Formats: sequence, structure tokens, C-alpha cells
Amino acid sequence: MSRYEFLLFVHVAAVIVWLGAGTALALIAIYAERSRDRALGERLGTLAAWLGPRVFAPASLGTLVAGILLVLDGSWTFHRLWIELGLAAFAVSFVLSVGVRFPLLRRLEGGTLDPMRGVRLLGLLARAELAVLYLAVADMLANPPGRRHRHADRRSSDPGARGARLCRRLRLYTRG
Repeated sequence: MSRYEFLLFVHVAAVIVWLGAGTALALIAIYAERSRDRALGERLGTLAAWLGPRVFAPASLGTLVAGILLVLDGSWTFHRLWIELGLAAFAVSFVLSVGVRFPLLRRLEGGTLDPMRGVRLLGLLARAELAVLYLAVADMLANPPGRRHRHADRRSSDPGARGARLCRRLRLYTRG
């Protein structure tokens, strides 16, 4: 396994953990809100606060660092739109966490916010953030896979051609 392939593995694995945990937490919030389960709503803030430094922070930072190292190790520059969109998605997630999620969690833990209102707000926040992150993943999948294509800038940006490239890439990954 080359260094580039290792970094790609770390990047993809970190994204899987980050989005998987976020999706699970968002689904729990939806369930708690719809079932009006106040006890679950009260525990959700605690669970999110526990997962933050143990899962979300390492996975999101692993995604960022591995992505930056992939650009430096591969044939890309930071001026490619799909790389800029990936960095922007990380920035959106970071700003939402620091500016909105953490203050909400502190209010929930301090008892100054109704748990069910907190669940609703955290759920809305998670869905917005996940939409941005899943769009970033779709954007990454629709772009060239790295070293194998040194002249990626010259390739067609036609959506049909991009779709065909994506299908070829998926076939390569499934063949092992």
C-alpha cells in the first residue's frame, strides 16, 4: 500500500465514522422528538457531549488532515473546486459546532434549556450539517481519484462523462 493509498484509506474511514455517528445521532434526535420521549431527550444532550471529543472531533480532524495530506501527496492543488468545497464543508461543520452546538449542549447540561426544545434544535442542526457533509461526499466521489490521472484538469466536466467515470471507479473498487 502506497502512502497515498494509506492516506486515502484514513480519509475515507474518518469520513465514515464522522457521518455515521452524526447520522445515528440525528436519527436518535428525530426519534426522541417524534415519540416525545423526554427521558431520551434529556440523555441525548449528554450523549452528544460525550461523543464530541471522543468521536466527532477526532473523525473530523482526521478527515481534514488526511485530505490536506492527500492534496500535498497527490497531483492536486488546493485551487480545485471540489477540494475547496470539501474544505468549506469542514469549515461549516466547525462553525456550527463551535458557534451553535456547543452553546446548546452547555445550556442543556446546565438545565437552562427545555430538553425537548434542545432535542429539536440539535436535530435540525444535525440535519443541516449532514446535508452539507453528504453533498461534499457526493462531490468528492464525482471527481478523479488521484495519482492515476495526472491531467485531471483537462478531463471533461460533462455530467454524463463524470457519471461514467464514477461508475468505472466504483467497478475498480469492487474488484479489489
